[in-house]
Amino acid sequence: MSDLLIWSLEKARQQTLSLVEDLRDEQMCLQTSAQENHPAWILGHLLLGDIYLLSMLKVRELSADFSDLLSKYGPDSKPTSTLADYDSKQFLVERLTETGLLRTGAVRQMKNLDQPTPDETLVRTQPTIAHHLQILVFHEGHHCGGLSSWRKAQGLSAVKGIFAS
Repeated sequence: MSDLLIWSLEKARQQTLSLVEDLRDEQMCLQTSAQENHPAWILGHLLLGDIYLLSMLKVRELSADFSDLLSKYGPDSKPTSTLADYDSKQFLVERLTETGLLRTGAVRQMKNLDQPTPDETLVRTQPTIAHHLQILVFHEGHHCGGLSSWRKAQGLSAVKGIFAS
């Protein structure tokens, strides 16, 4: 099962990065409606999930900027169109690339994905690490759909699906 989860995590991340590859920095916070989840927010939001997973798997401690990232990209944040409120595309893409490699490396090393999810809240709906990893794949896919819809609303061309190439 770990091979399938690793493959899924890698492909979902490839899709995410392909959806923002052609964007200029000034496009990253464009919104067609108030509080729309724009690319900068989505990338930062996915980064939060990676950082938290890596801490749960004891690969890394929570990053020094985790609280700052949580306030900008967390579930209670309200996306704005102000570019200065967010990290640069380069920063977000580099961090997501790094954390993506770390998370798949950690999963490759794990001998038992059926161990309980160590977060007392998440364990209620995602009882094992395998469940949590599967949710991360769906979560990233959900946000890829958001990025695709955002691209369409901005009049940008569609991006070929990674899973169909």
